[in-house]
Parts: sequence; C-alpha cells; structure tokens
Amino acid sequence: THTHTHSASATMAASMWRLAATSARQFSTTSAARALVKPDIQLFGIEGRYAHALFSAASKKDALGTVEKELSEIKGRVGSDEKLNDFLLNPTISRTTKTGTVIKQLGGKYSDVTNNFFSALAENNRLSNTEGIIEAFETLMSSHRGEVNVTITSAKALDSKSEKSIQASLKGFAKAGENLKYHMKVDPSIQGGLVVDVGDKHIDMSIATKVKKICQTLREPL
Repeated sequence: THTHTHSASATMAASMWRLAATSARQFSTTSAARALVKPDIQLFGIEGRYAHALFSAASKKDALGTVEKELSEIKGRVGSDEKLNDFLLNPTISRTTKTGTVIKQLGGKYSDVTNNFFSALAENNRLSNTEGIIEAFETLMSSHRGEVNVTITSAKALDSKSEKSIQASLKGFAKAGENLKYHMKVDPSIQGGLVVDVGDKHIDMSIATKVKKICQTLREPL
C-alpha cells in the first residue's frame, strides 16, 4: 500500500511538472512569445512581457473578460491574505513546491488560461511579480477598451458638483472611440489649484507651482 501511494504521488508530481513545463513554454518571453498578437500599446520589463503573453493567450481563447475578472479576484486575495502574499514573495521555497501549491490552489476555480499562466509563473520563478503583472494586464485591458486614464489632483477633496464640472471640461481630450476614466486624488502639498494628467499629458495648475515660478522670477537679476 505504501509503495502504491508513493507511486501515485510520484505520478501526480510528474504530471504537474509536465503541465508547468508546457505552460512555461506557452508563456515564455522568448522570441516566439514576442511574435504573439499584440494589444494597442506596448509595455516593457518583466511585468510587461508576461502581461502581453497572457493578453495574447486570453484573446486567442476569447477569454479576455474572464481572465481580467479572475486576475482581479486573485489580486484581491493576494492583498488580503498575508500568508499567500508571503508564499509568493518567499525566494527560499523551491519552484517544484510553488508549482504544486499553485496548481492545487487554482485548480477548478479559474479558467485554463489563468491556471496555466500561474503554473508558468511558478515554474519560471516569477510569482513574486504577480501584482505587477496583474497591474500591467489591467493597463492593456484599459487600452483595449479605448480607456484613457485621467488623474485629477486637488489640495483637498472636491465636492460632487466640482468633480462633474471639471470632468465635463476635460471631455475634449478624448479622441474618437476613447473613453476617459477618471481618478480623483488628494495631495495637500500642491496648496491649491489642480494638477491634471490625461494619458501622457501633464497639466500643472497648482498654487505650489505658480508660487515656485514667481520665486524663480524674483531671484533673477534685473
């Protein structure tokens, strides 16, 4: 009985290893991965490359929406579960252990695309990059939907009427087919006024910047 149990365990371990290896090849960041279908924008770095590979794999399976929802849930779990977060970040845990644990944790709960992807992250020792990869994938999905991120920074929280007025005045920045996605931010250090970031445009109308410019002007020789 002991021999049979040991054999079954070894078979299961070998099966998981083959799955992880297959997933690793599927989501590798080699030249083959770079030839995958690309979304509207190009991200770089480790997180960007893995996010692009996942985007391509999900789009081929017509599962972008499903994968996005699953990643959002996993991101929430990582943020609220300290033990899970420690497990992902712990460099002393072997790849084999991480791969087996990931397959056990995700199996049956998520789509094949998501399961295979996280198995590949474990195999490639990239689970510590999970949060960054998910955020990069969210950026790709936002661009895919034609969303343009707009961050409006004020010295103190704005009331609803002011928010709507400012948002309405920024609609002209959206090109055909684009949707502005607003994020309100409070930063007392700007002292007053507003700082607006629309995509790659930066508009600084803060009191702090105006005061700085005045001081620079006053220091200039007559």
